[in-house]
Amino acid sequence: MSVNIFGSTGGGGGSSGADTKYVDKKFATLSTNLATKVNKAGDSVSGDLNIVLEKDNLRTFGVTDIKNEKTVSLLLGNIDNQIRHNFGHPIEIISSYGTKFVCTEGTICQLGSQTDSKAQFLTDIIMNDNCITNLHDPKTGQDAATKNYVDTKYIKNNVGFVPDLISNDKNKSGFIVSASSENQDKKAHNVFNSRKSEWYNVSDTEFWIQLQCPEPIRIHKFALRGNRANKLYNWKVQARNEYNVWDDLYLYIGYIVGLGENTYNNKFIDDTVSVFNVNSSMGYIYYKILVTYAEGETPGLSYWQLYTLDPILS
Repeated sequence: MSVNIFGSTGGGGGSSGADTKYVDKKFATLSTNLATKVNKAGDSVSGDLNIVLEKDNLRTFGVTDIKNEKTVSLLLGNIDNQIRHNFGHPIEIISSYGTKFVCTEGTICQLGSQTDSKAQFLTDIIMNDNCITNLHDPKTGQDAATKNYVDTKYIKNNVGFVPDLISNDKNKSGFIVSASSENQDKKAHNVFNSRKSEWYNVSDTEFWIQLQCPEPIRIHKFALRGNRANKLYNWKVQARNEYNVWDDLYLYIGYIVGLGENTYNNKFIDDTVSVFNVNSSMGYIYYKILVTYAEGETPGLSYWQLYTLDPILS
């Protein structure tokens, strides 16, 4: 004799009163059990939901058929706290108070907070020989320095760059001095010699003196002193590299030629040392002082020195 799922026999004939009560009880039990099951069409779970592996090695959980124009969201309380994936876009982790990454050794980092979106790392970062790119130049003492910042960072050197020179072109240090003209005893290199000291121009109304350095240098200032008997009114400092035109680094005007004596403005270079600052963004090999207006028969210089901007890795 067979018995169906409701407890009745498979034979013919009517059911007894006892059978009817039994079947009603079974229906009541089944209804109660169904009420505790999750509906695959959509439902709410009021208790914990644990998924066990048992004898399996893998158990998957999630949405497997997301496609174009579809979105999946795992809410963590409300829409302000969720893990969201719009198909074709990066996965977003949205959090009202930021996202914190923690391991058994402590907090690793926190991304954002209720008031800002900054990332805070609370332990060392090991880059495994990878680059960190697109950093801004440092603003405070503890900021990281970029390669460009280091490569272009210069320190003002206040020690004169040019040593004592014994001749115009036979200097072991590699410096070469030339001029538009010079006195036999007052040669151009004297402006770089602390013992001889004076250079006289002897022929030209406009005249110049030039220094060729052994390598390109970038300067932040220079110092000049005229000779004892004459004054330099209008002049400029120029610089260039090989085969380039001269760049004007500094222009000095103490007299406007042709407008009378009232055009003197008490600016001139005499036999006292004057220092001038320069804002130069590159290094040069050649430096020249071009004088366009001076007084006296033998105007010139008794001192000239350059002060460099030195790269911090030099």
